[in-house]
Amino acid sequence: MLPTLTFAQVNYTANDRVTPYKAPFGYGTNVGWFPNWSQEELADITFGNPDKDVDGVGITTMRPALFEHFMDTWGYEFRIPTFEHYKRLGAKDNVVFVGYPAQKHRDQTEYCDGTQSELFRNLYTPIWDNGANGTPYNDENYYAAYLYKTVTLYKEYVKFWEIWNEPDYSFTPNSIHAPGVEGNWWEYDPEPCDYDIHAPVQHYIRMLRISWEIIKTVDPEAYVAIGGIGYPSFLDAVLRQTDNPNGGEVTENYPLKGGAYFDVLSYHTYPHIDNSLRKWNNAVGGFVYFRHTDAAVQGVLKLRDRFEEVLYRYGYDGAQYPEKEWIITESNVPRKPLNRGFGSDEVQRNFIIKALVESQKHNIHQFHIFTLGDKMEYGQAKDIYDEYHIMGLFKNMFQAKLGSQKPNDIGIAYKTTSELLYGKYFDHAAFERLDLPEGINGGVFKGDTGKEVYVLWAETKTDKSESSLRVVNFKEFSGINKFIKKEWDHAITGDSTAVDARYVSLTGEPAFFTEVGGLNGDNDGGGGVDPRDPTSPYTVEIYPNPFAVEINIAFRLVTADRVRMEIVDHIGRPVKVLLDDDELDPGNYTWSLDGSIFKPGIYFLKYRTRNVNQTKKVLLIRSKE
Repeated sequence: MLPTLTFAQVNYTANDRVTPYKAPFGYGTNVGWFPNWSQEELADITFGNPDKDVDGVGITTMRPALFEHFMDTWGYEFRIPTFEHYKRLGAKDNVVFVGYPAQKHRDQTEYCDGTQSELFRNLYTPIWDNGANGTPYNDENYYAAYLYKTVTLYKEYVKFWEIWNEPDYSFTPNSIHAPGVEGNWWEYDPEPCDYDIHAPVQHYIRMLRISWEIIKTVDPEAYVAIGGIGYPSFLDAVLRQTDNPNGGEVTENYPLKGGAYFDVLSYHTYPHIDNSLRKWNNAVGGFVYFRHTDAAVQGVLKLRDRFEEVLYRYGYDGAQYPEKEWIITESNVPRKPLNRGFGSDEVQRNFIIKALVESQKHNIHQFHIFTLGDKMEYGQAKDIYDEYHIMGLFKNMFQAKLGSQKPNDIGIAYKTTSELLYGKYFDHAAFERLDLPEGINGGVFKGDTGKEVYVLWAETKTDKSESSLRVVNFKEFSGINKFIKKEWDHAITGDSTAVDARYVSLTGEPAFFTEVGGLNGDNDGGGGVDPRDPTSPYTVEIYPNPFAVEINIAFRLVTADRVRMEIVDHIGRPVKVLLDDDELDPGNYTWSLDGSIFKPGIYFLKYRTRNVNQTKKVLLIRSKE
């Protein structure tokens, strides 16, 4: 049953104000549909459900849909228990995309010969009717009626209302043609046959206008998002005209252009299909390729820049009109090289960590991965259309059921990134102070405690390769002596490595670093099992021993503890202090030590915490050349 309806109407637009979004960055996903799963079960593996002893994959927000044809069939209240379940599991600031009318409310006109419009009928009837029939909206404006009822019922669960999904999904190259080319969208309106909505672009702008008035009236704290769109030329078409069906002309009844009716730009980006990974080279008479994740992530940001350039051109620059807020509601790269030879597990996990870091650096407030689960087995994927069926955070969910689901590498990397960074904010000033060498990228993130988390990687430059290696004296840039390093799979393994800040090895695979002794009581350690001696968490292990080149030292802490660890020679003289009463969080730790700094002979490792004091013999031998 609908709550009491309000008759107040909003009296401002996005030309007047856009409320800055201040909540933590959202780690999101597109949920999808899987025949073996209920929506509640999908939420369980998305967010984690401790009542069912089910782990999630680090998701904090999601992007479901509430279509009019679904609501008309099943009732407007049908999904409330599902959204309440999302809320109980911790979902925050969800995105919901809307539209898709019931057939009885669909525009019957064929603006494209032989193809009916996808949009609603009666969009141009008045939005409001001053309370006739007991409702503030005009019941004959089917889109307004559907949206008012939907937002009224679901507003406590939704922060971003996204108007349609990919309204600019293009069937022709007109969407990418440059100005001057016949039919381009920069100078010509998209033809109804060009794109997914099969209707004049003014009709979509009309939907934005109705959406703004309805949503901001019912829930002024919510955001109206255009999107998710993919083409800057479509954005230009929306911004340069009104919802006037007579060519978008400005008149008394149609006073404002499309930019007045949304405050968030939501976009979709798949770098492997938008030419981010190749460039035409006249010298070679063909494309030059750079199929690696650094180029892919730069593609995500370049598309944002192109959208922003269009927004600024029409005054949405913070001076003439308020700037728009930003979210990404679909993105990923392939797991299998079916399209232009790009894709692997390594590619996916590197891309998702880098994309999440760079999104936060560039003021994008949410990133929604496509998609939650695979829809086929990896070996079944044969052509480029199958790549979207194996992009999931989980393996084939058409076969799995709750309890048997298994994450892909990208799901583990997503979980690690979310667990280590959620609730923290990119610290631009701290990142600038690092003054990292060219070829090193990443971010610095800080939470309420002030503890910094560094995410760093060596940029890749070689086509079809994720390989890169740089050894950096991080102490020189940060003043920090020792780091705790966590890899992409930390959320599963719980492993950490203590490293000397003077010799930090970075590869194309992003890693997470926190300062030893700078943890302020936060529990960022893992709870995994020690790989050397799982039965004795108070034992320090050394391997190989004897050693010739490199020695590994492993230990586990079950509670936060102060650790001193040093190497002494055979008469007890200190040779190397590794940890100097440093406070460490619970977790598994390893330390790799270069044996070339020692002479051959007998040494002892002294390991002391509040709970244990151990000394172990270490024998260094030199192999004969």
